[in-house]
Amino acid sequence: MGLGDIIDGAIAPFAPALAARRMSARIGLNLARNYDAAERGRRTQGWKRPATSADAENARAIAMLRNSGNDLVRNNKYAAAGVRQIVTNMIGDGISPQFDHDDKSVARKAQAAWDGWAEGKVDGKGDFYEHQKLTARGMVTGGETLTRWSPDSTGPDGRIVGLEGDFLDASRLLDLPGGGRIVQGVEYDAFGDVTSYWLFDRHPGDVGLTGNHVSAAVSAIDIDHVFERLRFGQSRGVSWLSSVAMTLRDIGDIEDAVRMQQKVQACLGLIITPGEGNTASPLSQARDPGDARRPPTEALSPGMVFRAQPGETVTSLNPTQSGGAVEFIRQQLAAVSANMAPYHLMTGDVSQANYSSLRAAMLGHWSLLDDWQQHVMIPHHTMPAVKRRMRRLAIETGDKRFLDLRIGYALPVRRFVDPIKDLMGELIEIRSGLKTLARSLAERGINAEAHLAKIAEMNKQIDALGLALDSDPRRLTDAGVLQLAAGYIAPKTEAAAAA
Repeated sequence: MGLGDIIDGAIAPFAPALAARRMSARIGLNLARNYDAAERGRRTQGWKRPATSADAENARAIAMLRNSGNDLVRNNKYAAAGVRQIVTNMIGDGISPQFDHDDKSVARKAQAAWDGWAEGKVDGKGDFYEHQKLTARGMVTGGETLTRWSPDSTGPDGRIVGLEGDFLDASRLLDLPGGGRIVQGVEYDAFGDVTSYWLFDRHPGDVGLTGNHVSAAVSAIDIDHVFERLRFGQSRGVSWLSSVAMTLRDIGDIEDAVRMQQKVQACLGLIITPGEGNTASPLSQARDPGDARRPPTEALSPGMVFRAQPGETVTSLNPTQSGGAVEFIRQQLAAVSANMAPYHLMTGDVSQANYSSLRAAMLGHWSLLDDWQQHVMIPHHTMPAVKRRMRRLAIETGDKRFLDLRIGYALPVRRFVDPIKDLMGELIEIRSGLKTLARSLAERGINAEAHLAKIAEMNKQIDALGLALDSDPRRLTDAGVLQLAAGYIAPKTEAAAAA
């Protein structure tokens, strides 16, 4: 029995409630100590575990993480490859909307209106899908991007401007009357809804920027703020490279050290001293110690042969080989790739890969792509843009049906590791009812309705010409056997009918 039990036993007859609270507190303390990570001792010494909010953590780190991410992409080949692979696989040729309505003419008009705008120069330089790519790239590298909408000569929401996170004034921190507040440049009302963004008119790090530029509030109605929300209450995003930045930088330093080591190992210094009385070599002229034009050699170079003067010390340098660096770098890059893109995409190294390992890596990567596309890019970037353009179309035409469209999104094509094996699996899913053909086409960035209409049109042309193609599943199996069991009868051509 411990001292605490003795004290509780003495208190219980006079103050049972107090004794119960003491016992409950001691039990909770003992339970907490069952978790190693909750201990305060030698093993957790130096482990910083602040109880801070997401915004409090970001306020101290967001700018430096963004700058570090940009520097890594500029100067570290693995970071550059990883970011490019994430963006390429996430965006590809674009995440495009597909419109549907009970009145098909409304859907066709909406699709034509969107395509006409999105494929033009929406920001004065590129189309909407290029803007989409830059938005994703800025989010991955710097943590966040903003799209600012403004009217053009023909109406509202006609032009967009992409802004990096630097434009958002992080120094704006203020509690407002009525319960609102400003957190790192993001202004909230009393209900927690974003009302404004405090933006600079120019990038704070722009060339030739002088003077103190003051940010101004821009209505949230005109801003789409894109970042991955990792915690509740988070106002701004952090660079996706934050957890691997130090590792990538260390890998670069290790590679430099190994590269220098290899250069030194290639330098076998051979020092030859002439024999007594032989001051010159028939192969080369001896160095004159007083010749200032030929200073003594003090650095090694591959294949160097240095002839010393009589009396000088003869020393041979043959550096030993060391191993393990390549495996260590490979292991560190594998850890980095788990947080970015698959190892073989980041490094180009497929020396230890096979179909199973590549397939497993891509399946995990596709799950991440689903998360980024469905929970970040579509709801925070593409969907708001589509709704803005449909509101404008409804205003222009006076037809409110454009506000009631059903909208799906065609995602970029996901390349197969082995087309034959992967397509067989896709076919089985469709035939067993686990997936619809429309969804399978949408996953490949294809509009199902337009695609099937095109197939029907091509089939009519094939039948009219009396062709029997090996690729026509209506007439031939994949083994080239006629589909007689299906009862298919090819229509007669005009020539056969005339005969």
